[in-house]
Amino acid sequence: MVKRNKYKRRRRNNESYSSTRAVTGTRASSVLLILGIAIAVLHQFRNLRQYHTLTRGSNSNLTDQPYESSSFVVDEVDLNRTDKSSEHFHYNNNVSSTRNHRSSSNTTNATQNKNNLRPDSTAVITKEEKFVRYDKVAIVTKIHGPHQWGLVVQSMCLLHYAYNQKVGYDIIIFTAEPIPLEDVDALQQMLAPVNVSIVIDNKGLQEEIAGLAPARYENFMERCNVSSPTNLTWFSNCRGELYGRGSATRLAYAWQAEFRSIHIWHHPALKDYKFMVWLDTDGFCSKPWTKDPVAYFIDNDGIIMFDHFPQGRYRVANSQSIILKAFNASACDLKLNKQRGHLERTLVHNDSDIASCRDNTIPNIHGFMHITNLDFYRSQKVRQGLKNLLGDCFLCRSPDDQLSVTIPAAIFEPERSWEMRSKGFKLDIFHNFALDGIDKARPPGFVKYWNSVAKDRIPTTSGMHTCKITHRD
Repeated sequence: MVKRNKYKRRRRNNESYSSTRAVTGTRASSVLLILGIAIAVLHQFRNLRQYHTLTRGSNSNLTDQPYESSSFVVDEVDLNRTDKSSEHFHYNNNVSSTRNHRSSSNTTNATQNKNNLRPDSTAVITKEEKFVRYDKVAIVTKIHGPHQWGLVVQSMCLLHYAYNQKVGYDIIIFTAEPIPLEDVDALQQMLAPVNVSIVIDNKGLQEEIAGLAPARYENFMERCNVSSPTNLTWFSNCRGELYGRGSATRLAYAWQAEFRSIHIWHHPALKDYKFMVWLDTDGFCSKPWTKDPVAYFIDNDGIIMFDHFPQGRYRVANSQSIILKAFNASACDLKLNKQRGHLERTLVHNDSDIASCRDNTIPNIHGFMHITNLDFYRSQKVRQGLKNLLGDCFLCRSPDDQLSVTIPAAIFEPERSWEMRSKGFKLDIFHNFALDGIDKARPPGFVKYWNSVAKDRIPTTSGMHTCKITHRD
């Protein structure tokens, strides 16, 4: 009996020990699980703090609300409408649409604060910056027609992932010829929810010619060496230079120069915008924009901010006298103040002053990328000067778009005309085998440069989409 009692006590003790060990093991597992969750939460909190530190804005007047994709809805491009309202208009029954510009109330309030800032062209933007959406900003480019559409898709896709996905600015693509609806649809889906507008920018070549004033018509016929324009097309070549003999220029190319020189500033598609980010369709972003040049430009009340100066020169004989006659002034010895990053010149008002100019040519702002204040280029003094400069010439290669953005800024507002790198912006936009028009790209050709240098730099949407790179420049 004693032995059995001892055996029972031993069995109860063993069962109690096993039960205690099981409970202890369960409690340990629970503790480990809770500890793992706590570590994960702490890690996420630390990442969140780092994110806010990296994206904190440097300007206390800016809203803390970045561009949110969910707050924008893309409207379908309707190329079949026939009304001529301010939002929809057509040329030759090819209707193109503009978009009502949208911005959040927070952004609008931020913009009102910005309008009260004093211009400060010497300010240097900080490395840490939070991107916010500003009001009345459009990204703009131009092609001639469908044969250049691939350039648009590549350029706008890269710009989207390098910059525009952060702010969601409307995109306006001017074209001389209609683009197939399925191509427009595909681009809209790629860039959604950004608004994308396709705008026909002319009445048709024959209609444009028929509408010319007599002097312009005769000048055009003489330069094209024809008695009738019937057989002329956009791909015909005519002598292109104004105030000289000039070399033959394809009319399609001459039209883009004239459109960007004179017509773009007053086009109905841009009437609701105040700031334009221009990027040539063969300008390709090769890295993310870590600082926002648009924010700097608006905050400091700029007139134009450009990626490269100078690019070429206006070398027509008596060029200073031509500019003087058109604007009642000219910019003598135009150059970049490298310390302050703005243009500077000696302003001349008569022919006798021109004799003191060391250089009779006009260095140009590189036109492939710039940010412009549309109100300035729409002003009467600029509009009349550019109209005088073009004179009776239709589809002339000269003056071109580069001179047309350079000379008004140089004459009227040189200190509000800034080079990007001088203001701390190195965007590395690939164009014509160079970055920002300055640094020679290696290897040459964008496809090679993309594959060897840039493709791992541009962020995409969690690997679900990447830009298709097929155009070398």
